[in-house]
Amino acid sequence: MASELEWRRRWKPDLKACPWQPLEIDGEKYLMKTKFSVNNYEVLLTDLTSYWHEIMEENALKKRIQKLNPSIEAPVVRILDHIKGSLEKPSRGTSLTVAFKSEGDDEKAKLSIKSELAGMPFLWHFLCSSADKSMACDHATVPLMAMVAELTRRQQELINIIVGKDKEIDDYKSQGARTSRKHIETTVFDETTFKNNMVTSKGFDSAVRKLGSAAFNADGQDLYRQIMTKHAWVTRSPTKDAVSDSLDDDESLNAGVGPSLPSWANRVPTSIGRGNSPIKSSPEKSPVKSPIKSPAKSPGSVGSRSAESTPSKDTELMRRQALERKLEEEDAKKQEKPKKKKKKLAF
Repeated sequence: MASELEWRRRWKPDLKACPWQPLEIDGEKYLMKTKFSVNNYEVLLTDLTSYWHEIMEENALKKRIQKLNPSIEAPVVRILDHIKGSLEKPSRGTSLTVAFKSEGDDEKAKLSIKSELAGMPFLWHFLCSSADKSMACDHATVPLMAMVAELTRRQQELINIIVGKDKEIDDYKSQGARTSRKHIETTVFDETTFKNNMVTSKGFDSAVRKLGSAAFNADGQDLYRQIMTKHAWVTRSPTKDAVSDSLDDDESLNAGVGPSLPSWANRVPTSIGRGNSPIKSSPEKSPVKSPIKSPAKSPGSVGSRSAESTPSKDTELMRRQALERKLEEEDAKKQEKPKKKKKKLAF
């Protein structure tokens, strides 16, 4: 069975693992989570009372792009990247509006984005229908309860660490140690006093007034992502995991195996000679000649050289280069002699 680290490398996050991000539109507060890919997207919008959901595949996406922005021609991935950026980090001139429409028992939400793409006006509508009731539980209720439980656990861990630090400081003081500055000295931590102070503090009053609007800041989004990733790991299907492992094992066993596949370790670099690998496909083939021919064969040389004769090849190459340099020098001398004769005749 795959370890959690191996599973995380293969796992593809879905909308559940994407954190909520706060939106404020016309003074109203909403939460929205999105999952964009190269050719589709999925969104979930809520005002903490109702939930609206939309999935757009590539074909429907292209039709809506053409309908809303007929003068803009750009790849789908570029359009999706612009829409995502307009939601996460809206630039100047970007405006968001939301409208609701009831159709029988179904309430639809239309989230509109007006912005500019490459200097051209760009318009987009998220046309969301009422989400299934189970989505509220899967994407909000259960994750938020898990976040509260995890934060409570971490708080207790921090309390244990502080108590341990107090014991360490007390041991130092019993041996005569003192702080160099009096204002950095602290009192012994008491858990009950700390909790009472938190309830009566101004920060607690401010947090209650905001009704948790800061729950999904950067730290909150990161904690949500961690919890939902861990939840996907602990609730994974053992059958699918086992099938994935067996496929990986088969690929690793079959990769590069077989008598017709030569080993990379035994191949000769192309700079030394092409086709001179010691592993030959058939004995009937004639040996391939080396691209570098020596002017005179040495007594121990053979018509085709193997990878073991690399030093001799280097020697032949050096001799050939030396001969070429010598011939160039002789040609240069022959060209200089007539010039000198012409000078003497001139005098």
